[in-house]
Amino acid sequence: MVYEHSSFTCPECGSKDIIFDYERGEYICMRCGTVIKERVIDVGREWRIFRTDGDSNRKSRTGKPLTNALHDKGLTTTFSPRARGSRRLKKTMRAIYKLQNEIRISKKDKPIVTGLRYLHKYAKELGLPSYVREDAARILRKALQKNNVKKKTIRAFAAASILLACKMHKKAITLKQIARTLGFSERSLWHAEKRILQSVGRIAVRIPDPKDFIPPIINKLGLSSRVQYLAAYLTYLAKKQELSSGRGPIGLAAATVYVASILLDEKRTQQEVAKSCNITDVTIRNRYGDLVENLDIKVYL
Repeated sequence: MVYEHSSFTCPECGSKDIIFDYERGEYICMRCGTVIKERVIDVGREWRIFRTDGDSNRKSRTGKPLTNALHDKGLTTTFSPRARGSRRLKKTMRAIYKLQNEIRISKKDKPIVTGLRYLHKYAKELGLPSYVREDAARILRKALQKNNVKKKTIRAFAAASILLACKMHKKAITLKQIARTLGFSERSLWHAEKRILQSVGRIAVRIPDPKDFIPPIINKLGLSSRVQYLAAYLTYLAKKQELSSGRGPIGLAAATVYVASILLDEKRTQQEVAKSCNITDVTIRNRYGDLVENLDIKVYL
């Protein structure tokens, strides 16, 4: 099978009319017949794919990339206990599978395995994307390698690692929300976060923008996209007036949603808005006063 190739120039006649012969592994000039390069190694795959379901990596030799979400970073070879063949072969494969699982996890890796198991469970409950889980696993791995902790503390470390990863990616989730969803006390999560930061060192935590908290509040209250756009604009104006300095972003977001719902005649009470984001109605009342006073908003209740 012969293919045209135009990236070479013939050293004899200067022609660019070059072909590559896959069967011989040679670059040949079509004008003068000079073999420019021979015994070329083909680094491509030696099979052809006839599948139509898009699974082109079915025969891939490279496997999955390294990941912090597994204690061995995904490098261990695994055996399947479901072998085909005689009863003796099946029994042998089950024994190999069991032995491989025992050897795979060393004594020092057991805390990491336990922590990652809890981390995956909590991330699934919170509905977090894979990139947040990956960074949370990296933080947890470093923290457990430098701390000798009990099982109860490992659970708190897993939840605190998720909190720090969410802060790294500016995810709209707070310590209070994580504590309530996962069944931790805020105090235990705060202490776990503090210990992780002391052992791991500096983590590039970014302060979430108040507008990132608006979509979840809008969804829980069943408000329209018009309210969401107006709330985001009010948040932008509030930041220009430096009303967000020294104040929690979720409180400001909730107040802008409350004001926008009133202005667009889709009113929700302060208690309803507060309940949707797990804060007190007093916080909304205070932020509401700041918005109305500094942005010169006239609200008719």
